[in-house]
Amino acid sequence: MDRYRAPHGDDVVGALFLLDIDHFKHINDRHGHAAGDAVLKAVAETLRVTLRETDLIVRWGGEEFLAFLPAVPRGRVDEVALRILRGVSTHAVVHQGRDIAVHVSVGFVPFPLAPGGVPLAWERVLNLADMALYLAKKNGRNRAYGVPALEHVGAAALAAIERDLERAWRDGLLELTVVDGGAPAPQPPDAGDAAPSRQVNTGR
Repeated sequence: MDRYRAPHGDDVVGALFLLDIDHFKHINDRHGHAAGDAVLKAVAETLRVTLRETDLIVRWGGEEFLAFLPAVPRGRVDEVALRILRGVSTHAVVHQGRDIAVHVSVGFVPFPLAPGGVPLAWERVLNLADMALYLAKKNGRNRAYGVPALEHVGAAALAAIERDLERAWRDGLLELTVVDGGAPAPQPPDAGDAAPSRQVNTGR
């Protein structure tokens, strides 16, 4: 049985999920790079179990993963985000007799995304997912931020959204979905693992 069966009348969409392992630098610094490798493998396995065989999962460099779901009911995209958050956070990684708490932050966007009926290139959609991921990191981690379909967004508003998602959200140009994965396990302060400081509108 399809775990994402659509409720009656719900349309089916594709969706991109961009994930980043929280406090990954701290894990490497405290437990060693072998532990970091074990965490990466555990997250990949959790995604494989949590998602479906038809869903595409790739490592997107460093401690990031990209998942593409070609068909999911629109009303259950948030549920997928929550399944990912809880799937990762409920399975501690055991390395050399130590439990390592792991959780992720997620940005997600429907795909294709066609504001005003004009589909955006996948790089632009991915950039929106990246900006949503940045907000998840900035606002507490172990959570997901989702960008809506944007069907009725005009060119000027779209330009503002792609330039600065957070400001566009606070200016009321769009409503973001926020999925909270629950209180993450506490981590010691680590200046090297602060919220990302990259320019969020530069893409990948």
